[in-house]
Amino acid sequence: MDLKSISNQKKSLEGMMVLGGAVTGISFISFIANPIFMIGFIAGGIIMAVAGSRFKKLSIAFKEVHVKKMIEDEIDGISYEPKKGFEKEVVYESKILKKEDRYYSEDFLSGIIKDKKFLSADVKLQDVRSNGKSTTVVTVFQGRFYIIDFDKKFENDVYIMPNLSIGFNWFSELQRVDLESIAFNKLYDVFSIDKHSAFYLLKPAFMEKLIEFRNVAKRVMFGFKDQQVYIALDTRIDSFDLKMFREIDQTFFEEIKREIKLIEELIDLLPA
Repeated sequence: MDLKSISNQKKSLEGMMVLGGAVTGISFISFIANPIFMIGFIAGGIIMAVAGSRFKKLSIAFKEVHVKKMIEDEIDGISYEPKKGFEKEVVYESKILKKEDRYYSEDFLSGIIKDKKFLSADVKLQDVRSNGKSTTVVTVFQGRFYIIDFDKKFENDVYIMPNLSIGFNWFSELQRVDLESIAFNKLYDVFSIDKHSAFYLLKPAFMEKLIEFRNVAKRVMFGFKDQQVYIALDTRIDSFDLKMFREIDQTFFEEIKREIKLIEELIDLLPA
């Protein structure tokens, strides 16, 4: 399927979604005067559901052909598998994201960055909250998750979390470490069993680079555990998916290149 065909189908499905929304809205208003309009309300909902399902399939086709080719042609040593993701156990074992009721992962990248093996995928975590009368689904995390093999084992685990992160009970067993950088301390809390391990890792240039990640995502979590570096970027976007009512462009590609560049610079600053 070529890009023009995908674009045409995208516009058709967007029109279908607008139609379904209009039918649903008009029927809902008219239902007050005549209950028979409930049929239109249901029909509009079905139209919107069908459009959403078909749009998701179109997005997968777009990723399997065009996104895959763009990434693998332009970024050396990287492969892309749109339907693959991380197993949830792998993500939770990092300790920088806590277990939630619903877990999703897709858009898997793997390859080499600065001679280091890395894995990355979109991860979405949702908390289901119920008060007995109604149920609310809250997205707790949505963004990219990276694992980088550092080859060398860190002396002790070090975790860097956004200020005032809650629900991470295992950090109570660790020391909270304050650094000399006031700017860094305002953004992050650092935890380790040994403060000297944190001081050894978090040199001034390294802390500045971690602060830069806040330009990519509002919430950023880091884990330096055993011989792996874990990075979670809470961007609140699906990195590669088609977006309804938005033009097809290369914004997603530029964002991924930006993230990879930051990670390359981070690797350069890790203690040898």
